[in-house]
Amino acid sequence: MKPLDRFANRDFVWLFAISILFFALVAAAVGREYSTDWREIQTKYRKMLAAKKGETAVKNFQIDAKQLWIPRLGRVDRCVACHLSYEETASVPSDLPEPFKPHPALAYLEPHRFPNFGCTTCHGGQGFATRTRDAHGTVEHWEDPLITRELAQRYGLTRRELMEAKCNSCHRQDPETRGMDLINMAKRQISQRGCTGCHAMDGKGGNAGPDLTYAGDKNPELLDFSNVEGEKTALNWHVQHFKDPQKVVPGSIMPNLGIPDREAKALALLMMSWRKENFSPEYVSRPRPAAAKVIPAAAQAPFPPLNPQASEAAKRGRETFQNKGCRTCHSVGGGRIIGPDLLGVSRKRSKEWLRAWLGDPAAFIRSHPELKSWPDEFGGVVMPNQNLSSEEISALVEFLGTL
Repeated sequence: MKPLDRFANRDFVWLFAISILFFALVAAAVGREYSTDWREIQTKYRKMLAAKKGETAVKNFQIDAKQLWIPRLGRVDRCVACHLSYEETASVPSDLPEPFKPHPALAYLEPHRFPNFGCTTCHGGQGFATRTRDAHGTVEHWEDPLITRELAQRYGLTRRELMEAKCNSCHRQDPETRGMDLINMAKRQISQRGCTGCHAMDGKGGNAGPDLTYAGDKNPELLDFSNVEGEKTALNWHVQHFKDPQKVVPGSIMPNLGIPDREAKALALLMMSWRKENFSPEYVSRPRPAAAKVIPAAAQAPFPPLNPQASEAAKRGRETFQNKGCRTCHSVGGGRIIGPDLLGVSRKRSKEWLRAWLGDPAAFIRSHPELKSWPDEFGGVVMPNQNLSSEEISALVEFLGTL
């Protein structure tokens, strides 16, 4: 046999093997395409609908890959390839099994039409997937799974309550939104408890604590779960942190506000809803001002009106006292809340002492050994440094002098 013939025979063997492999791959691809979940579901749906409403009802029904494309949200939702009756609330029998049931005719569905919002915006899941498990988001590295009853129960919530976090993606600027009872409760708590005294939110507030504007985006791997009981999830971390800050984060300056379980869950859900979202402006509700409030304990405590003869500096100090959330921890004549009652404080401390204290409370304690026991007297809490300007400190000192 000539050398060239040997090479030709060898090439033929390789070409034949590669051809067989290519044919097998094509056959596997075709088989995978025709064995998808949605194709089987659509075939079953067509037969079911024909049996219930007759062949004429399904003559235009095509078995194909269906999807909702919402360019303004950057979403492709193929959920509708299986959930075929999603918009047919009136024309499809309500007793069909899942996934053939129509979407419930909810009161708020009209302004949230499917062509504008899709499915995953509200329900979570992996919209571009075409297989059930992948679409429901119960896969590795997908952080927005479908909100199910089972998932909600893990957090001690109902499915509807857990879904409120998704609603708040668009409605975060609304002081109150119909149907969002838990999130509404949390927003009231944020206002009433004066949280912006220590935390910045949407560019406003103090800086003694972390900025909470996008609290929901924080990677759970950055949280310390050493002192967290139960499931090691970000939501559970927030719940337990709201109930007992010093237990979850030893040395935290955040006071224990005695927040009940229900309110702690509401606040945790609100934190998880605060994420960066790339929504078009028409999807975001316009902010409406909410009436400023303080926590009930402080609201019930006397807060004497300012003497009309008070100086302009004292008036500015009163405004600073209110705006910085000082009434969250201090009353004036109502007894101790978290920090001491400030009635008559100017008769106990000099102006110089108050200026130094307001400038940096923790540093002041370190430089005065006789004050080392103070944190223990107030539950381990040290007044946070509000980073007040010299003008604000002077105004506050003048205001405290009127109490």
